Amino acid sequence: MATEESNSSGTGAERESDVPGEGTRASRWIGKRWYKTSVGIVTAALLAVLTGVGLAVSTGVVAPAFTEHDPSAAAAVPPYVYLYGGLGGLAYVFTSMVVEFEKTTEELGRAGLRLLAAPLLAAGIYLLMRFFLNSPSTRQVAGLSFLVGLYVKVTIEALGSLARRLYGQPTGRARDGRDDSG
Repeated sequence: MATEESNSSGTGAERESDVPGEGTRASRWIGKRWYKTSVGIVTAALLAVLTGVGLAVSTGVVAPAFTEHDPSAAAAVPPYVYLYGGLGGLAYVFTSMVVEFEKTTEELGRAGLRLLAAPLLAAGIYLLMRFFLNSPSTRQVAGLSFLVGLYVKVTIEALGSLARRLYGQPTGRARDGRDDSG
């Protein structure tokens, strides 16, 4: 396997490049359109499979326990919250690919990272919603979870704004690590 050390033999064949990762395996797909690289195609296929599995679970065809909400269940967050949060994240990925088909592989991967944040944010919003509402309906919870997954960036900004209002904006000294008490 070739390493960067083998390229520095002093033969004069070295050249500086603006492409990050030049000479590595990643350079085969960095900066290229997702549909022109095997990594991009595999990523899109994986996202499509996850969407199919999510749709099968959401309709109750596979693992019907995820779509049934048992009020006596010990779980603080029902499983369908994670499911619909993830489906919202997948919806964002695919709609962004349709709107901007010429995405690079990195942009597709960046959009796919929402799939990690979406279910977690949906769970957090669910817990926050339970604080304000005694018994929200399953449809309300599932719909809100989907929207949280679809709009991850907006949700993060809204939660940040809420936290600043609840806990106050830190002063410049508190942000710098200095404290007035000492």
